[in-house]
Amino acid sequence: MKHQLQEKQIKLENYQTVYLEEGVTHSETILFLHGWTIATDPYQETLHLLSQYYHVIAPDLPGFGKTSFPTAVPDYNGYVECITSFLKALNLKKVHVVGHSGGGAVGVVLAANFPELVKSLILIDSTGIPLGFLPEVALRRLIDFPAQIGRFKFEPTFLFMKALISNWIFKTQNMFQASWIALEKDLRPLLPQVQCPTLIVWGDRDLFIPVKCAYEFSQGIPHSQLIMLEDEYHEWIFYHEEKCINIIANFINEAEL
Repeated sequence: MKHQLQEKQIKLENYQTVYLEEGVTHSETILFLHGWTIATDPYQETLHLLSQYYHVIAPDLPGFGKTSFPTAVPDYNGYVECITSFLKALNLKKVHVVGHSGGGAVGVVLAANFPELVKSLILIDSTGIPLGFLPEVALRRLIDFPAQIGRFKFEPTFLFMKALISNWIFKTQNMFQASWIALEKDLRPLLPQVQCPTLIVWGDRDLFIPVKCAYEFSQGIPHSQLIMLEDEYHEWIFYHEEKCINIIANFINEAEL
């Protein structure tokens, strides 16, 4: 299903950021951060549904999708520097941050280091805790992804694979760097600095980023809430969009009280 998400571009220093925007301008703003190795496009149905209630901004992170970047982004802080510049350029003072997978880890660093920019934080099956040795992680991924293929809808699956293949072909250096970040970088020392209302949402069958990471995020972030979804895998957000929207909307409504 095609949605009327507006694709826009904005020049930031020495690179161009491409982002999707939709929704009521004067409502609460959600900054949606996509997962590692892909881009914003596969999330279009989720973003469209969110835009029925909120003003939604969803950039391709530097070095992914249609956003250019002169070098590989070195670490989570590098992504956050780009996000803060992006928010400033759009004159967005404070946003609700929703991050899936690698986007969640970027959201954690943003909330910890720039609390004045983040109203609330929602982490969906997030990286940020070292995933382990590459062969072990690759094996988990090889099991996790095929296990949920039958649940995928055609369009997000097509867009997911298109973004994945395109990034590996045209942005290979950044893909290797992003994979290393996910494998090695540990955000646990930073978690106590996240003071905004935080929700952690996890599929209990996620093999790629194991459930134990959800509990570590929950224990490390003060006053955070944890929702464990029964019989869901890492990419559940692509095939249970309405469930995702309901969880996000309920939490943001609580945070706004």
